[in-house]
Amino acid sequence: MKQWFSRNRERKPLPERREPVLSRPDRRMNLRSFRGHGSAVVPADPRIAFEAYAPPKGVVGTAPEALAMDGDSVDAVADMGGWAATAAPVLRDYFEDGLAFLGYPQLAQMAQRAEFRKPCEVIAREATREWIEFRSDKQGGDAEENEEAAQRIQDVEREFERLNVRRIIQRHVLHGLTFGLGHIWIGIRGSALTTDAQSQPLVIGPKGMAKGSLERLANIEPIWTTPNSYNANNPLAPNFYKPDNWWVLGTMVDSSRLLTTIPYPVSQILAPAFNFGGQSLTQLLRAYVHNYLATRNSTATIVRNFSKLVLKTDMTGNMQTDIGSGMDAQPMPYSDVDMASVQGRAAYMQDVSEGQGTIVVDKEREDASIIATPLSGLDALQAQSMEAMASIPGIPLVKLFGIQPTGLNASSDGEIRVFYDEISAFQEANIRPSLQRIFEAVQIHLWGEIDEGLSFNFVPLWQMDEKQLAEIEKIKADLMAVLSTAGIVSPEECREREATDDHSIFKGVDLTGPPPEPPQPEQMPDMESLLKKGEGEED
Repeated sequence: MKQWFSRNRERKPLPERREPVLSRPDRRMNLRSFRGHGSAVVPADPRIAFEAYAPPKGVVGTAPEALAMDGDSVDAVADMGGWAATAAPVLRDYFEDGLAFLGYPQLAQMAQRAEFRKPCEVIAREATREWIEFRSDKQGGDAEENEEAAQRIQDVEREFERLNVRRIIQRHVLHGLTFGLGHIWIGIRGSALTTDAQSQPLVIGPKGMAKGSLERLANIEPIWTTPNSYNANNPLAPNFYKPDNWWVLGTMVDSSRLLTTIPYPVSQILAPAFNFGGQSLTQLLRAYVHNYLATRNSTATIVRNFSKLVLKTDMTGNMQTDIGSGMDAQPMPYSDVDMASVQGRAAYMQDVSEGQGTIVVDKEREDASIIATPLSGLDALQAQSMEAMASIPGIPLVKLFGIQPTGLNASSDGEIRVFYDEISAFQEANIRPSLQRIFEAVQIHLWGEIDEGLSFNFVPLWQMDEKQLAEIEKIKADLMAVLSTAGIVSPEECREREATDDHSIFKGVDLTGPPPEPPQPEQMPDMESLLKKGEGEED
């Protein structure tokens, strides 16, 4: 049977494949792949891994006051490239595993796919969902201090709403996760959008930034930015591998005017290649997303072809020795099998089976059967690939995909609590530094000074229901009653504690006065009459 279907065709040699000659930026992007997905092209020169990021044309401007790296810094980078030439085996794995910088165009394209974008959006949204609350150390003092503190907190909240800080921070985090680098530009009223004005340092303090000068905040995608100068030769210097200023599409901006976040930083020796950013979450997810997509596509293919119709026919009835007769006889193209007859019969059976019609076969010389592929286990393989993809950002499946856990008494509460702890740590590490600078700038804008008594905290994501809160307040009230009766604290201190406790039902209420006198026994209501009155109303 095998020789009946063997083709006797002359094989033509394939044309020689030639790699295109790429420019420097294109060459860097073409080399980004990893094992098992795409072509594993390894650069001949391993120093490419440490080459500085080449921004698009127009990002770097020209200005007389532009500062370039000094000669020692250039030499340091050159020496690093020379050292890299001796580490070719290690760097081969580095490129093959897709760990090198992919470039902002490719990262932007990857963010168009839901499997890459959803984890970034979930983290950015959860990190800013409950937002922040402002507080003052003067709360709980005398009535005048309480009123002043409440007014200042109200002014700050109103200014945060004007600047749309919550949306700016959410976009800031999304850029950091999608591209590995995020910038917020601080716009000062009266400061021209030129290199002469924007290259001047911005001092957020009484002796720097003027009162009423904070105009707006703006997110800037990192593709429009690239560092201008940085120290690369003295690790003891405070600006070692920290850009002093940035080019923003032809305009030099001092680093003090840009709030930068890098959620996943890379080593300093790789910082120039990553545009002084870090690894993006999309790039960290790349291998796992590709594995998930491959599993999903394979599963869909198996489901579409889980059953096959097998036609058992009399092949000898479709055989001929040759085509034509006499001197014009020619051998069959597929040995001695009439393929037109076999293919026609198979096509007929395929059309009948797909239409779920009646299958008609020759009862003497043909037989039809269906071979079904078992589908058990496919859901487990699909679930495992999804779990592996969700494990990198540490997002529970119910948050990322909306999938509830299965099994008796299954619950996602534990996973969600762990995820909220991760978000809390993420807020402190990547949001607080930028938010603190905005908070101080807002105070200078409002009052011309920074109130050391004002602060802010992130609202916990895990919230208790009203019953749980009431039970906790009951326990606290019993504790305060015991301490007050024992003479450890005074009633006034108990009232101050109730006014300043973040979870108290009396938070924000003026409790600075003396506590009310307890009611006299003759002033106590008759509970028996009240109960009878209530029963009468129900009747």
